Amino acid sequence: MRRLAFVLAAMLLFFGGTEGALRVADFPSADSEARFTHNSVYWGGKAEAGKVNEPTLHKEMATSFLVTTDDNGLRPPHHGVDKPDGVYRVMALGCSTTYGWGVADDETYPAALERLLRERGHDSVEVINGGQPGYTSFQGLWLWDQALADYQPDLVLVGYIVQDARKAAYSDLSQAIMQGEADFLKSNLLYNWKLYLAMKTLTGRVQIKAKERSEESKDSVYRVNEQEYLDNLRQLRSKIEANGGEAVHFAYPLEVWANGYQKTHAMLLKHEAEAAGIRHLDPGPVVEQEARRRTLYFPNDRGHANADGNAFIAQLVADWLEQEGVLP
Repeated sequence: MRRLAFVLAAMLLFFGGTEGALRVADFPSADSEARFTHNSVYWGGKAEAGKVNEPTLHKEMATSFLVTTDDNGLRPPHHGVDKPDGVYRVMALGCSTTYGWGVADDETYPAALERLLRERGHDSVEVINGGQPGYTSFQGLWLWDQALADYQPDLVLVGYIVQDARKAAYSDLSQAIMQGEADFLKSNLLYNWKLYLAMKTLTGRVQIKAKERSEESKDSVYRVNEQEYLDNLRQLRSKIEANGGEAVHFAYPLEVWANGYQKTHAMLLKHEAEAAGIRHLDPGPVVEQEARRRTLYFPNDRGHANADGNAFIAQLVADWLEQEGVLP
């Protein structure tokens, strides 16, 4: 017992002393002048709640579209948080593509999906639009805990891929640390320890000191790297299943799909679904073929579907849901 106590005391002294020394030296130190694409890692959400037909600028098209949001910052279809008896809920997760950037509230793919399912006789199905502009799987985990789990969805289309695959000067994880994001630090206590941060920084997993580089530079990084992406998918799937729902990996289709932009993350999304034994939906090839004969995306913003594109994607999702036999 004395030897054990001595070893524990020595370890405590070593780690405690190292932690103290690193704090005095302020290593690693977050750069207070670091520039970010957004002012907060968790933009949107409840901060965007309560909008009623608010004009929102679509700068690429030099036009505005009207946005309405509920108390959780979600666009229509709007349903109460508490799920009524006998209702089957489908939730769509993703970024601005799911949110419906550039189109009216009733033209987003989740809104079109609910309308189409009702027309086909699935009267007890509700669709929840859980998309938020700019979100990756990193923010998706936070949003699930903050609000989305309360809707108790039966099936969740996990469509985080577009923003995860983007390159940036800093990863989302690094941004959260540099900005001292309270929600993230509270739920990830290790990131409050200088010793842990130092090891992460030295191994290249976290960058919290600014470098002279832009998002387009050769040493830019994925907003969510490959391993973090897999970890986020697994955590989210675990949370969804623990909440009584089914997670489906959804490779949201872009018109620029063929150029390989999402290739790495799309492959991970598919392989992880296969490894976990869960459903995987990839309408990309069909959308790409259809986009050759008609306009499905905005001409000056090919990353976002127009009203026709959203309607077509909703049709493909509805067809798949019926073919899979998951709807009541």
